[in-house]
Amino acid sequence: MYKKLILIALFVLTLSVASSAERVFAIVVDKTTYENCRSEIDDYSLALQSEGFTTLILSKLWETPMQLRDSLFSIYNRQSLVGAIFIGDIPIAMIRDAQHLTSAFKMDQNQFPMIQSSVPSDRYYDDFNLVFNYIGRDTSVKNLFYFSLSGSSPQKIRSSIYSGRVKPTKDGEVGYEQIRRYFRKVVEQKREKNIVDNIVSYTGEGSFSNSMTAWKDEIFILNEQFPAAFKSKDGLKMFYYDMAPYMKDIVVDQLRRDDVDIFYFHMHGMPYRQYLTSAPLSKGGRANIAAAKRLFRDALRKESSQNGKDSLKKYWQNLFFIDSTWFEGYNSREMIVKDSLDDINMGIVLEDIPNINPNPRVVIFDACYNGDFREKSFIAGEYILANGNNIVGIANSVNVLQDKSSSDLMGLLNLGFSVGEIMLNTNILESHIIGDPTFCFFSDIRESINLYSNSISYWMSVLESSSYPDIKALALYKLSQLNYPEIESLLREIYCNSQYYSLRLQAFNIHYFYCQKFFGDMLLYSVNDPYEYIRRKSLFYMGKIGDPRFIPTIIQMYLYNYLDARVKFNALFAFDNFEPQLLIDEFDRQLQLSNSIIDKERVRSEFIARIESRKSIARMVSAITDKTKEEKVRVNAIRVLRNNNYHMFVDEYLELLRDPNESEFIKSNLVEALGWFVLSYKRSDILAACKKELEYEIGDEYRDQLQKTVLRLGLFIKH
Repeated sequence: MYKKLILIALFVLTLSVASSAERVFAIVVDKTTYENCRSEIDDYSLALQSEGFTTLILSKLWETPMQLRDSLFSIYNRQSLVGAIFIGDIPIAMIRDAQHLTSAFKMDQNQFPMIQSSVPSDRYYDDFNLVFNYIGRDTSVKNLFYFSLSGSSPQKIRSSIYSGRVKPTKDGEVGYEQIRRYFRKVVEQKREKNIVDNIVSYTGEGSFSNSMTAWKDEIFILNEQFPAAFKSKDGLKMFYYDMAPYMKDIVVDQLRRDDVDIFYFHMHGMPYRQYLTSAPLSKGGRANIAAAKRLFRDALRKESSQNGKDSLKKYWQNLFFIDSTWFEGYNSREMIVKDSLDDINMGIVLEDIPNINPNPRVVIFDACYNGDFREKSFIAGEYILANGNNIVGIANSVNVLQDKSSSDLMGLLNLGFSVGEIMLNTNILESHIIGDPTFCFFSDIRESINLYSNSISYWMSVLESSSYPDIKALALYKLSQLNYPEIESLLREIYCNSQYYSLRLQAFNIHYFYCQKFFGDMLLYSVNDPYEYIRRKSLFYMGKIGDPRFIPTIIQMYLYNYLDARVKFNALFAFDNFEPQLLIDEFDRQLQLSNSIIDKERVRSEFIARIESRKSIARMVSAITDKTKEEKVRVNAIRVLRNNNYHMFVDEYLELLRDPNESEFIKSNLVEALGWFVLSYKRSDILAACKKELEYEIGDEYRDQLQKTVLRLGLFIKH
């Protein structure tokens, strides 16, 4: 596969003097873009050389992703390739059959078009361990290529190099000028010795379930990671979506500040929009009426048929005892313009960004789709290409989990590590660096750390000697990757004794992969952690494990943590994964003993209603083993298991796998769903059943799926 690579003929090659600790960086650019932006890209290469990189400029007409991946892999094998940047028209790999490598993306690949149900991901280029099967090229969008993750591939991401993308959002000369302007400002920023002392964080409507306890805890992490930002009144600014009726002007003013180093966005998003707020909270009768009328107008405009509009009006009039004046003018030009302006004030859209010219050097888009580079124009791309000083966006190409930490190892930015070096150790399938991955802030700490060491003793010494929590967290991660034999006891010791939120979180996250009993013991302890994020994830993982010993703790958190909105949400989620009667019995026991709950009858009634409302999902899952149902119905029921790990039915599912008369299509879908039971207390049974199936004469697709699930479950059975 890798036998043909003639650098002299195919690439323009620029080399700097190599040192004993050579760092090779590949500048990958399409031929036409390089011809039009040669001076700026060459200046970027020289700037990298002054920072100690050996640079390779790989310029040609890149026809397929396979061609580029082979080239990068060949360089990686021969030289110390650490990273790459993809500039201009570079093929986009669209990954399928790997949704377990994302944080949240679970779109049905059979029901939705490939362009929607695949994940655009540069993990194809930067993780050489992953194995893909080529499917084909998109028939309409020619730079999209589809790949399926193979059953023979590792079922985890461990990037070999870091990578970033710079993609013009305009065509022709205007697009080339975007590229030229971008690299001029990158080179200029590389000359500065800028430390991290100004940070802004914005939390939008709906993020973290609008939990104030989740929002406030971010300040503790930021204080550990970026202490210099806490030394002046403007060093740290934290904003929340309902601090004003419309927050857009406030956010825009912060984006225009020339001194901001890092800007965090926690919110919902699309490729074309950042959702800052919803409709403003109404105060008083007139404001409430106006808000209701606007909701009615929006709904009527979305309804396509006149009959549908008339039905909606009649329904609302009967339900709310209102008359037709509530809907007057909904389709008038004046009202459409007014509502459109209100809507624009609730978010940042693509057209806003060239007028804002964002200045924060690094922007973290903790949101869905803001980094969707399969689109011609997308939020993160417009940010870096605007006239401001924004150099890097960390953004997601598809939807992302709300309960994903966006702060992991980010304190390394304060210590001189590059954005790429951080993301190398935190990548998921959808996370991407939009911009220059070598960008870093000034600090002399980075030079004292050998990031690429594979020595356990070295990382143990770093862990013991460093005073920086994120370097300790990095050392923990490296020790886990190197299979340090005493890692479990080390994780427990650090979690139980560390004062640092970020370090306890790292120990918590790594322990997730190890012995189930010890991780379960940690959950009973960590559910009371002072850090809200750890508390909510502890409950989430209790549900994912499904061990009945967690029921008393989950009930207790549900009853008495009513101010922690996201924690309570995860308690409700966990209910789905336990036998309902066991939950009810324990709830009644604790309710009876409670001295603080006054209206016990109401509280019990609400609890029973919640349990009953979720039983319909469990009943739906019963279709999985019902052979009288259509295959489509059974497969839809099987897909529910990805989010809802019904541990109590695992024995029935495994019996189905053992049934020689069951179709391999059903079995393959079921095995894929069981691959999401990575923490289940029944996972050893699932693993044994899948391994047994591999001993028989079976079809290639079924075998491939069995291999994937065996590898996925095996990742979480470490002792």
